[in-house]
Amino acid sequence: MENPNIKTKIVHSQSKTAWNIVGENLGGKYKIARIPYFISGNEIIDTIEKSEALRHAQFIVRCFNNSDKIISVI
Repeated sequence: MENPNIKTKIVHSQSKTAWNIVGENLGGKYKIARIPYFISGNEIIDTIEKSEALRHAQFIVRCFNNSDKIISVI
């Protein structure tokens, strides 16, 4: 497996109900992934959906940012 060697961060989409994972490196500010969430109109459900999508985005970002450690185990 090749090391992607990409540092990433999470930002909220300006036009969609989604969290975006974007590259942080100079020249690498492109979208790597989008994690959408559903808006139902119910505040409790919406909060749960948004926080679950954020947790998924945080997991993906941790995987990219710690790819050296993950690949060394494989």
